[in-house]
Amino acid sequence: MRSFNPAKLLQRSLTIAVYGPVVLLALYFGELAFFIAVLLTVFVSLQEMYNMYNIRFKKNHDSFYYGYLFSTLLLLAVYMQETSYAWENYLFLVLSTLIICFLIYELGKKKIYFLSSPLCYLIRSILYIGLMYVHIILLRARPQGLEYCLYICAVVWANDVFAFLIGIPFGRRRLAPEISPQKSIEGAAGGLLGAALFSVLAAMFFGFAFSLRQAVILGLAISIFAQLGDLIESLLKRALLAKDFGKL
Repeated sequence: MRSFNPAKLLQRSLTIAVYGPVVLLALYFGELAFFIAVLLTVFVSLQEMYNMYNIRFKKNHDSFYYGYLFSTLLLLAVYMQETSYAWENYLFLVLSTLIICFLIYELGKKKIYFLSSPLCYLIRSILYIGLMYVHIILLRARPQGLEYCLYICAVVWANDVFAFLIGIPFGRRRLAPEISPQKSIEGAAGGLLGAALFSVLAAMFFGFAFSLRQAVILGLAISIFAQLGDLIESLLKRALLAKDFGKL
């Protein structure tokens, strides 16, 4: 059992207090304001990915600037098209599914592939960051898009907070010690519990036509993918010998 650290809880709470209103305002106004907020988030995420790589291999790769360009074009193409899930948007869905499957495969093998190639890392960054953020823009443009985005934020935040609150004082069994030694099975279970609970509460609050069973299953699914995302991020950091992506 690890000792509970109030400072870390305070840090996480302050992070939500600072960035939460910005996210909420961008979601509320939607359209151009939301697109700019997403684009800035993508830029910051790409910068952290590239900084880690350059530090690891002790060289600045100018080709990484194409990552910002192609990610911007990708997001812009989605933003400017008709805001509905037309047939072409399913191409993004299929491609994203394939990328997620590959990332989970890497997670199972506990190895990041093609890491020594800057070109492969550039492509990875565009698919890992740029492509994945496409879907939040598409979701926001849907009917009740604001409510669905807020619902996802609430469930993901609940997953993180409950995993922290339960994992820190009660975590004994390591979830994936070779990838992320601090993550515990107890913390993961806490995240699942918090996500399922807040999924039901948020669905009721926003008036979604979910049954209790559907809300629980969706909450659990969001929690599972959120935790897989954390592990994939940890695997990438470990491969690049980095402690964290960045202070932001």
